[in-house]
Amino acid sequence: MKMTDDTEAKKILSELYTDINKYKDLDRDDYTKNLVLRTYNLLDKNYSYNYLFGRLKDDSQVTRTLRQMDEGKDYEEKINYLAKGVNYAIY
Repeated sequence: MKMTDDTEAKKILSELYTDINKYKDLDRDDYTKNLVLRTYNLLDKNYSYNYLFGRLKDDSQVTRTLRQMDEGKDYEEKINYLAKGVNYAIY
């Protein structure tokens, strides 16, 4: 039985991947795009959000790419939120 629903995390990562594709000149070596894709694929393997989104948050090249994008600040906030390991809900 899976404890969390990865729908929101997958949505954020797929939107980020699409937006990085729009800015081809920012990520010439495809490092950031590939790391986002690997993170998306690892969500199904039950890695923790702390680990997966912490990797994105702490990577200097990902941070540099996000800061050069128009929507980058929004993605940074979402990544930081998920990196804190929010995996519960209050009802």
